[in-house]
Amino acid sequence: MAAPLLRIYRPQPYGSSACSFRYEGPFSRFDHHADGHLRGIHYSAPSLSSCVVEVFGDTGLIEPQGCQLALLRTNRPMALLDLRGSGAMRAGSVVALNATADRSLSQQWSRFFYGTAVADERPIDGLLYSNAHNGESALALYERAEAAIHCEAELSLAADELRSRLLAIANDHGMTMASSGS
Repeated sequence: MAAPLLRIYRPQPYGSSACSFRYEGPFSRFDHHADGHLRGIHYSAPSLSSCVVEVFGDTGLIEPQGCQLALLRTNRPMALLDLRGSGAMRAGSVVALNATADRSLSQQWSRFFYGTAVADERPIDGLLYSNAHNGESALALYERAEAAIHCEAELSLAADELRSRLLAIANDHGMTMASSGS
């Protein structure tokens, strides 16, 4: 994916950074953690609205305080398994996997996909999927892609220059924006 990626993350209390991968879990949709295997996951997206609904969509409340927004770039082409549209069927699944509430099911599929190779026999770096909240593209990158991403810029999600964009996303998605003092 040549376009830049965006990531919303909380440095505290989790110790996360723009390019960090989470090695404990599984917790989220495509976490591929497995007993006895050191596996990391990193979620990002090509649009701010996709990031916002992925992070805050379950609660419907956008709480920017304490969050950072990172602009990420890749230093090599990423081998991504596309689970959007007919790509899910080509991968042996269904597009509903992108939005299933059964996280254990999507995690099992992710562990299966982790062993998938692309045409040049290189293992995939992660998954390109339609997020469950608004259907926009999102990425779940596996730890093998860790050296391929770098942070180009960071900004507090609570920065004044982002407020109008966050309010527009909240309005477009029926979400609420937390008050500035929260």
